[in-house]
This record gives sequence, structure tokens and C-alpha cells, in this order.
Amino acid sequence: MGNIIKSIGEIDRNLKKSEIEDLAKANALEILDKEQYDLLKVFIEFKRYETYLKTLMDSIKSKTIQQAKTIDKDDFEFANVKISVAKHRKFDFSNDNHWRSINAEFEYLKKIRKERESLLKGMTTESAEIVNEMTGEIEEVFAPKITYKQVLRVTL
Repeated sequence: MGNIIKSIGEIDRNLKKSEIEDLAKANALEILDKEQYDLLKVFIEFKRYETYLKTLMDSIKSKTIQQAKTIDKDDFEFANVKISVAKHRKFDFSNDNHWRSINAEFEYLKKIRKERESLLKGMTTESAEIVNEMTGEIEEVFAPKITYKQVLRVTL
């Protein structure tokens, strides 16, 4: 497995993103084809690397942005990759009365939807009749369709 997991600087710097993805897919096929690895152990180890690399990147991000800003260009190439120093805009609309009114209604509707979802999730039959508390009318409600997808949760 030592030739599959690359150390820092081992991935060819001339590879494009799609080529790196292709390399990873080829390495994954190699792992699967050899059938000599305990896939649970491999997956857990990959999860550890993912966590490690994400934490490393998050830890150096602000200093890296500062270094990139010293180049004095918004777009440039460095180590065979394109770098863009950009500003991320975030709007705060809360100073607008009409927006606040719309947002309050939106939040209320989200709350109502959540309550409705809880009611529907709790159904034990395919359909039922209930009294709509807002209108007082009897309405027929239908249980939600449920689909299942297998996932592997790894908690480090």
C-alpha cells in the first residue's frame, strides 16, 4: 500500500485535477483487485488522512492567503497551478424592513414544514385523516415514501 498513498510532494506537479482523480481511481482499483487488504482498515486510514489534511489546510489557510497577496496579482500561476486571490462577498440584508418581513415569514414556514414532517414521519399507516389545527378542516395525510441508502459512518 506504500506505493498507493503518496507522501507530500510525491504527486506529479504537472498533473491536472482530472488526472489526479484518475490516478486515485486507478489506485482504488489496485486496492480492490489485489484483495489482500482489509478494506475497513483501509477506509478508516483514508478517513484519518482526510481529517489530517483538512486540519492542516485549515490551519495554514490565513497565512497562505497573506503570502499569496504579496504577489500583487489577483491571478497567477504557482507550482503549475492557477491561483486566484479573491474576495468573498457576504451580504447582510437585515437592515431592510421588507427583507426582514419576508425572512420572518420564511422562518415561520420552515418551522411549520418541520412540524409537518415530524407528523408525517410518525405515521404508522399509509394514510390518515386529521384535523388541520389552522383551518379546523379534516384533511387526509399520506405517509412519506422512504428510501434507504447504505452508508459507512466512521467516527474518529
